[in-house]
Amino acid sequence: MAVYLFDFDGTLVDSTGAVEKALRLAIEKTIPAVIESDLYDEYYKALFLFIKGKLTYQHLGVIHELVAQGTIHEYYKLMPKYIKDFPFSREVVRTLRKRGRYVISFSGEHTYPGGKVIFMKKTNWYDEFDEVITFKGTKDMLTKFQTLRELYPDEPFVWVDDSPSRFTYILDENTLLVQKASPYKSDVPLLQERQNFLKVKSLREVLEIDEALMEFENKA
Repeated sequence: MAVYLFDFDGTLVDSTGAVEKALRLAIEKTIPAVIESDLYDEYYKALFLFIKGKLTYQHLGVIHELVAQGTIHEYYKLMPKYIKDFPFSREVVRTLRKRGRYVISFSGEHTYPGGKVIFMKKTNWYDEFDEVITFKGTKDMLTKFQTLRELYPDEPFVWVDDSPSRFTYILDENTLLVQKASPYKSDVPLLQERQNFLKVKSLREVLEIDEALMEFENKA
């Protein structure tokens, strides 16, 4: 049984436009007076950095106000409405599961505790997977990857992600690393030298990879 790990944002769903729209609407709805003032850019930037987990001390005061006004809560309520599936994403996941593959959502957690699972449930993605795993930072990612490898010591892994920098930490030779092309992420030249690395433009190519894997399994 092959095990598939799929990143979520940027791999299966397009959330870039959703972030921008939900940020703007959340501010408009909870602090309308800010919209026409010189403070809007500062509030938008502070909220954006908070969502991305890159908040600095410079913006702590603004964040406290955004929390008090319910802006952050409003953002997480609005965001799922604007998330869009990438072409063929659900078809690929469902087909893999029909083929008997074990499909895991393996992605970084949002700054808001439990935010990733909330988004998945509100976009009807949560039940598409056999299992959902989220991680906080690189160390936690590697720990949870190792736990999976211990659970499935002999099974081939296929990890699909639009963030190739994550792959640089993975030395497991029984894991095929598949980068989904993204206009927002840069390639990592070092990965091109690895035999267990591929880059795809369309998620449908993952099914072709799986078919090749099935052929190999049948020959073995």
